[in-house]
Amino acid sequence: MTEEGSVSRRGFVATMGGAAASVWLVATKDLHAAATHAEQAGAQDKYKVLTAEQVRELDAVTSTLVPSDGTPGAREAKVVRFIDRSLGTWAKDQKPAIEGALKALSEYVAKERPGTAAFSALKPDERTKVMEGFEQAHDSEFKAAFWFPTMAGMFTNPSYGGNNNKTGWSLMGFKDQFSWAAPFGYYDRV
Repeated sequence: MTEEGSVSRRGFVATMGGAAASVWLVATKDLHAAATHAEQAGAQDKYKVLTAEQVRELDAVTSTLVPSDGTPGAREAKVVRFIDRSLGTWAKDQKPAIEGALKALSEYVAKERPGTAAFSALKPDERTKVMEGFEQAHDSEFKAAFWFPTMAGMFTNPSYGGNNNKTGWSLMGFKDQFSWAAPFGYYDRV
């Protein structure tokens, strides 16, 4: 943590540097196709790959990871639409991992909160607690299926999809401009 309470640039890069993240961040040509679709998709448009139940559960997961609590979050960045389009194009091989993680999450919810039908049925504070427990119990599944796709959808260049209206960049305080000059931020001011 830095003096301002945010994650350091190195910490952020290290987190995003895992093998699963690279799958979500490298394929520029197909990523651009996903971007075009996500950008043009309206709220009423049908999802191409995900079922309605998967959309509902992924929306609950991604909005728990990046909530809309005073600032725009995963919903505003259209992260689930970005994931849907990616699963239909350049990230087809990730679909079984996401489906498996959603199933594991459903089983975990049923075990931890008997009588609850789905993760999306939980209240926001319960979702956070359940998500923390699920992450501890299923770390690699959590990161590959939920964390990395959410972060890709939140912070990718908007021309690649996700990060609708530069939502993720605004959260980080990133200023979109064509050239940069030092100091880049509070961390390298002299």
